[in-house]
Amino acid sequence: MNVRDRIVSWATLLCFAAGAALGLVRPDWAQKIGFIGTAYVTVLKYLALPTLILAVFCAAMKGGRNAASTLFRAVTLFALMFVASFLLCAVPYGLFAPGKSFSMTGETAWEGERAAVSLGSILKNIFSPGGMTSVTSLYLPSILAAFVLGIAFGALHSERLEKGAAAAEDLFRKLLSWVMILTPLGVLSLMAKLTGTFGAEALRSSGAYIAWAYGGCLLVLGLVMILPLWVLCRVSPGQYFRRTGRLFLTAISTCSSAATLPETMRTCRESFGASERTTGIVAPLGCTIHMCGGAVSFCLLGFFVHQSMGRPVTFVTLLLMLLCALLLNMAAPGIPGGGIVLGATYLAMLGVEHVELFLGMYAGIYRILDMAYTSLNVAGDVTANLLIDRWENKR
Repeated sequence: MNVRDRIVSWATLLCFAAGAALGLVRPDWAQKIGFIGTAYVTVLKYLALPTLILAVFCAAMKGGRNAASTLFRAVTLFALMFVASFLLCAVPYGLFAPGKSFSMTGETAWEGERAAVSLGSILKNIFSPGGMTSVTSLYLPSILAAFVLGIAFGALHSERLEKGAAAAEDLFRKLLSWVMILTPLGVLSLMAKLTGTFGAEALRSSGAYIAWAYGGCLLVLGLVMILPLWVLCRVSPGQYFRRTGRLFLTAISTCSSAATLPETMRTCRESFGASERTTGIVAPLGCTIHMCGGAVSFCLLGFFVHQSMGRPVTFVTLLLMLLCALLLNMAAPGIPGGGIVLGATYLAMLGVEHVELFLGMYAGIYRILDMAYTSLNVAGDVTANLLIDRWENKR
């Protein structure tokens, strides 16, 4: 890490704490500077999209057939990590039954709509431009298109084309590096707005649900993300946290895997020494379909609601919860409304009715939950990237 990156990392940490304190002490100021964080995240997302396309295109063009095998390994590993995360959290959630003591008395009812999810709707959201509602919805189809075009152009063996694509990728990386200098300012604004809006009351009310969510994320982080790297890649927990500190601060502040993508790719390449080709394929793909945080979210949501309603979670119910979670994980890039809508859809797929009061509470604290879920998502992207890179280097 160079001197500039060290300065930005320490400044980000200080601004993270200062923003949280500012929001609690002067919430009126926090609301006034909230536009800075919004602008920061928006610029990151728009710059990340062409960078993502060029990274995947260049990696596929240079890798040829090997790129296809990397893509297959990535998708397979993402699915295995998602299932492992879900089943790992099912053990404490099933044994300790956190939903039994929950009461919905006095909660505000959620009045949103559920999303219609099916295999057809997933394919439509992925491949139909008319179904795209935001720049982040373009990520998955862009990855697929860039990957196919990269392999096709790679077959031409055009040195001029390779140099042109590499130069364009370097240009957008440079632009992103300039924007990343503003990370401390964006983090200060986002954290101030968060604590200024919700305050300490958000942590006191529904605190049990928040605690169980963070506990599940820590469990998955330790056993699914860090332990494999420690055993297979000789990356100790201390090394892991030292190298990913800035990445986690960015993820917590933005609550967006897409906005964190530039930092994810920088961490994989510079902090852990992963290859350009592997990172160019795995990291962009991971920010769209790899959501271990979603596995924790869906697992807790399913257990919590079933237990609060006195409904048993049988083995068949657990399998249904897992299958529905996998389906929604695939559909997530094309569903507007974020995790709250996905939560309502998930419960509907499980046959749970009349949960509007619970979803009112869930919607109120989701921003706090999403900080942990997004952090776990980007941690999973780094772990998958390093494991695949090690496998390919060993071969």
